[in-house]
Amino acid sequence: MKIKLFFVHPKNYGNMMMAASFITYFTNILENKYRDLPEFYVDVLDDYELELVRKSLPAGIKVYRENLFNRKRRGVFGKLQKAVFIPYEIYYNIKNYDACVLLGGDCISQYYSRQVFISNMLKLHFIAKRNIVLAPGQTMGPFHGYAIRLVKWAMKDCFIYARDHDCYLYIKNNFDFENLFEARDLAALDIPYQNNRQIVQDTLNKYIGNREYITIVPSGANFQYTPDTEHYVEEYVKIIENTLEHTRFDVLLLAHVIHTNTSNDKVIVDQIADKISGRFKGRLTIIDSLILPYEARILLGNGQYTITGRMHAAVSSINMGVPAICLSYSVKYKGVIGDVYGMNDYILQCRGADAWQGDRVYTTIVEMQKELYKNKDRIQKALVEKNVNVKKLSLWQIEDIVDRIAQYVSDKNNEKAVRELMKNEKFR
Repeated sequence: MKIKLFFVHPKNYGNMMMAASFITYFTNILENKYRDLPEFYVDVLDDYELELVRKSLPAGIKVYRENLFNRKRRGVFGKLQKAVFIPYEIYYNIKNYDACVLLGGDCISQYYSRQVFISNMLKLHFIAKRNIVLAPGQTMGPFHGYAIRLVKWAMKDCFIYARDHDCYLYIKNNFDFENLFEARDLAALDIPYQNNRQIVQDTLNKYIGNREYITIVPSGANFQYTPDTEHYVEEYVKIIENTLEHTRFDVLLLAHVIHTNTSNDKVIVDQIADKISGRFKGRLTIIDSLILPYEARILLGNGQYTITGRMHAAVSSINMGVPAICLSYSVKYKGVIGDVYGMNDYILQCRGADAWQGDRVYTTIVEMQKELYKNKDRIQKALVEKNVNVKKLSLWQIEDIVDRIAQYVSDKNNEKAVRELMKNEKFR
């Protein structure tokens, strides 16, 4: 069984955690229930990224790179190449795969590139006409203007699994989709190696030692928050220095996304680190180079708590029972973290320049830290309890997808057998 996976970005830890959980659980379910082994084809940029995917998975799972064209090419020629290849890419995905899966997240939204959004919708519409297309763990929208009609047209034949209740209701109330289900984020599931005691110990020894720490994950997509990069950096500097000044814990400054020039966390992390006072440097650990997704999860899951502008850093922390404070630019934070885990009191909506005026972000986050630490035991207990049902619902969508693809492939094979039989009868 050949499965195409769209939107795989191995240098984005959250995205790769979703991919690792989906691929691993899908493989196990398909093998145990249908005695079949899948092959996964991913749209990574090069063989190096493919190797990162393979290192994140258990040995023996078959994953390959879909090498249709040079995905690394940028600029005008890169855009032209991708546009020219759209018809062939549609044809290829229909003819060469048993199913197409859109890896969860918020790629189907207007927060990012308009050109990419439109081209993705175009491809999905025509692929879904001739092949089964499933979209687990999604935050879709909110959409405005032309995008509402485009999404209705493009995704009406897809199977969509919303990762929170608000998103499910939004899609249900605004789009006439027959195959819509409520699920949870794919990264809410355990990923390979995160619970391996030796790997956990080796990871902690390698990066942080035996120190107690608070993890801070600034988003390199600072343009989603404010156009004032200087003030954005200053607010994080104040949060970090206040944390080091008023707690006994060290700070781990972690870059969580390193796959893009326009929102590379490393750039912001390095700017923040340069401005930290010298008297705090000895208590600050910086990880701004690429590590493996399970290493990132282990680090996030062994801190005291997490402060993050990357939503999946919060998902990883909570998966391991560690509370998180979120700086939000999108509805996904409220839906996936706030409503699902009961953490709305620890989400600061700070999209737009006005939200960053004065010291509002810094002072609000400091107050959230105080409140969280005071109630930490109660919050952790609640997170552990909620994780049980969240993981069940996240796993259910993969089980449902396996069943639907297996049925689709069986029906397609039966139809093919009937056609061959009829053809043979005709020429007798």
